[in-house]
Amino acid sequence: MRLTQFEINTIVTLAQRHFSESVRVYLFGSRVDDQLKGGDIDLMIQHPDESQLTIRKKILYLVDLKRILGDRKIDVVFDNGLTRSKQSFYKSIQQHSLLLSES
Repeated sequence: MRLTQFEINTIVTLAQRHFSESVRVYLFGSRVDDQLKGGDIDLMIQHPDESQLTIRKKILYLVDLKRILGDRKIDVVFDNGLTRSKQSFYKSIQQHSLLLSES
């Protein structure tokens, strides 16, 4: 995994602040592979109560992440009905992701 402990702690702490302590955060995409270089930070946010996964909270979360981690490309998707309906995308995330936090 190509994230520092500081980046992981920041990602998780801010997710818990914005979405609640029950949130789970997964890293997926190129940052999961230590052999690759560069790449954006791809995150999937999972919460037992999907009503907590709002666009407003997502935007505020991204603003805080960029304020602390710097202006870099960060993508956040929710584990919700819309994402699960994109079956191949969702399956790929499930197969190639790392859990950063667990409630």
